[in-house]
Amino acid sequence: MSQNKLTLAHVTHEAVEQLGGIGTVLEGLISSPVYQQRVGRTILVGPTQTHVHADPEKRLGEHGKVLYSSVDQIDRAGLAGRFRPIEWAFNTRVVYGTRQFTPPGQNRSGESEVLLLDVFNTNPDRLSVFKLRMWETFGLDSSRYDKAWDYEEWVRLAEPAYYALLALLNDDDLPCVLFAHEFMGLPTAFQAVLEGQEHFRTVFHGHECATARRLVEHHPGHDTMFYNALRLARERGLYVNDVFGDQHHYFRHALVSRAHLCDGIIAVGDYTAMELQFLDPHFADRPVDVVYNGVPAEPVTTRQKSAARKMLQDYAKALLGYSPDVLMTHVTRPVISKGMWRDVKVCHHLDRLLGEHNRKGVLFILTTGGGVRRPQDVQNMERQYGWPRHHHVGYPDLVGPEVDLWRMLEPFNAGHGNIQIVLVNQFGWSPARIGNRLPREMDIAHLRMAADVEFGMATYEPFGISPLEPLGAGAVCVISNVCGCYGFVRDVADGEDVPNVLCADFTRLNGQWDIQQLVAMDMHQRDQIEHRVAADVAQDLFGRLPTTDAQRRRLIDSGQKLASAMGWDQVIERRLLPMLDRITVPAV
Repeated sequence: MSQNKLTLAHVTHEAVEQLGGIGTVLEGLISSPVYQQRVGRTILVGPTQTHVHADPEKRLGEHGKVLYSSVDQIDRAGLAGRFRPIEWAFNTRVVYGTRQFTPPGQNRSGESEVLLLDVFNTNPDRLSVFKLRMWETFGLDSSRYDKAWDYEEWVRLAEPAYYALLALLNDDDLPCVLFAHEFMGLPTAFQAVLEGQEHFRTVFHGHECATARRLVEHHPGHDTMFYNALRLARERGLYVNDVFGDQHHYFRHALVSRAHLCDGIIAVGDYTAMELQFLDPHFADRPVDVVYNGVPAEPVTTRQKSAARKMLQDYAKALLGYSPDVLMTHVTRPVISKGMWRDVKVCHHLDRLLGEHNRKGVLFILTTGGGVRRPQDVQNMERQYGWPRHHHVGYPDLVGPEVDLWRMLEPFNAGHGNIQIVLVNQFGWSPARIGNRLPREMDIAHLRMAADVEFGMATYEPFGISPLEPLGAGAVCVISNVCGCYGFVRDVADGEDVPNVLCADFTRLNGQWDIQQLVAMDMHQRDQIEHRVAADVAQDLFGRLPTTDAQRRRLIDSGQKLASAMGWDQVIERRLLPMLDRITVPAV
C-alpha cells in the first residue's frame, strides 16, 4: 500500500456553509486526526453566484479565506495563469481559497481548500457536447431534466470543475479521489469517467437513496410498505422499476441509478446500501461499502445531568403546572419522513403506564418550519397567550408544516392527563429563543443532556445523527429499525441489545403479504400496524425508564461506552480508509 498521502475532492452543495447532514460529515472527516494522517489535500468543490453582490472576502463564508477571485481581481496565490483559460473556455468565474473547521466542544480542527465556480452563464456549446456524451455513453437523457435547475446547475458544473481541479493538482496529488456527494456530484464524476482513470478515481457517497426516499415519503404505507416490498422483490430478482414502475421521470433517480459507474460506492447505512442495490442490476457486481456517520460523544457526569434535568423540569412546571418525572425530547426537522405521529402513538400508550404508577411526563418536540423567530416576537407570544404551550396559526407562530403538527398535538394534550406534548417551533434553545420562563443559563446542550428519552422513529432515515446525540448523556434513544444509525449501534454492540437504544420496528407485518398487496397498502392498514407496534414500544420503553440517580448513572456509563466506539476516528479507520486503499492501489 502506498504511503503517499491521498488527495480528496468533495463535490457538494455545502462547500462553504454547513447546511445539513453532508456538512456535518465533511466537518467530522476533515477535523479527524485519522483522516489528516492519510489525506494530504482536501478540496471542496461547488457552485457559486459571483454575479450577486457580496463582500469579496466573505465569498468562502465566515471561516474562509479567499486566495483567488476573478470577479474581485484577487490573486494572492498566483493562480490566474491556471484558472483564466478555464474561465474563458467555459464562460465561468472561479473563486478559490481555504476554509477552517473547528467542531464545537471538540479539541480538534482541520482545513480544506475550496473551489467554487459560477455556472450561471456557462458556455452553451460546450454544455451541449457534454450532455451529448453522457447520452451516447451512459444513456442519460438530459433533455428530460434541463428545465430543473437542481439538475442543470450540477451538469453545468461538471466540466469546468473537472478542469479546474486538474489545474490545481500536482503530479504527486494524483490520482485524486473525487467524491460525488449525493446526486449533485455525479455529473462531475461522470465527466471523470468519460476521461478515463489517469487522473481521478470516483466515489459516490450516498447520504440517502433519493428514489427510495421519494417512494417512502409519498406512499401511505411509508416504510411499512416499502421495505417489505423491497425484501420480497430482491428475493425474486426484481428491481425498483419492476415493482413501482419506471422512475426515470425523476432526475435524481436517473443520476443515482448510474452511480455504479463510479470506482467506489459508499452508503451511510445498511438500508441505504440495499436501496441502492435495488435501483439497477448493474449494482449486483459493484461492492457498496457501508461507511456510517460518526456520532459525537461528550463526557457527562451524573451531577451535570441532574442539573440539566432540574432546569428542564422547572421550565416544564412553568408551562404545564407540574414537574414531570420523565423528560422526553425530539429534535428534528418538520418533514413527513421523521414520523412524528409515531411519537404521539407511543405517548398515548405510555400515558396509561405512567398513570398506573402515579408518574407524569412531558415531550418537547423542537422543530421549525419558519426559521428563527425574533426575541421580541418570542416574548410577545409568551406574554400574550403562553407560547409554546399554546399556539396561534400565522407567523411569527405556526406556519407551514407546523400547523398540521399542532393540529395533531392539541387533541392529544386535551385527552391525556399524564403526558403533555409541547411543540417548540423555534431554532435554538436559550431564553432569547425560547422565552423568559426558560432558566437563564440553559442552552441546547442542557436540553440534550436532560433528556431521559429521545424519539427518532423515522419512516426514512439513511443515518440519523440527531436521534443519538443524547446517547452519551444516558438517554434511551427510540429509533426505527430502518434508521442507519441503528445498524451502527448493532455493529458496535456485536448485535447485542443495549439499554440505551430501543428499536421500533414498524415494518413488522400482521400476517403474510405479497408484493401487490404491499404496494396497495393504504393509510388505515398501516395505521393498524403502527398502533400495535407503538403499544409494544411504550411497554418496552416504560421498563427502561430510570427512576433513580443510580439507574441514570448506569445509563450514562453504557451510553458513553457505546458512543465512544462510534466516533469519526473509528469510522474512518475501519470503514473509509480500506475502501480508499482498494480503489487507489494501482492494478498489477
